[in-house]
Amino acid sequence: MSYSSVEAAVLTLLQALTGTFAATTDVSRGDYRILDSGADAVAVLVPGAFEQDGIAEGGARKSVRDWNVLIDLFRKYLDEGTTWTNFETDRDAVIAELEKYPTLNGEAGIVRGIISADADAGEVFDEDDNGPFFVWQRLRIKITERADLSGGEFT
Repeated sequence: MSYSSVEAAVLTLLQALTGTFAATTDVSRGDYRILDSGADAVAVLVPGAFEQDGIAEGGARKSVRDWNVLIDLFRKYLDEGTTWTNFETDRDAVIAELEKYPTLNGEAGIVRGIISADADAGEVFDEDDNGPFFVWQRLRIKITERADLSGGEFT
């Protein structure tokens, strides 16, 4: 499996959250232009850091990869109380959905997924300090994959 496949699986899970995202186009892979779509809630997935290690398992050599998918979650700003409450509901739904599918709905080689926040949630202003326009937070889902190694030094 590749990072791209992992990110695509996360995308599919989030697009299924029709109670949070009004349309599948409200979740994208790296396209922040969806912030201009007028949608109440959007998520943009981008690549995060990764780690790779190897282990011996049952006489075979395996690669253990930790892929990090960053989820920038945005809620359109309406007013102080409602916006934050709606954002918290959106975030809870994203967390719950990803917790239900720790192997990304049975993807081959995926062992687990752990979700966390990269930082506190905050408000988004433009370069002239107008706004806020959105409440946002970067979430990180760390996906652990085990893959057989073959070829090269591994026969």
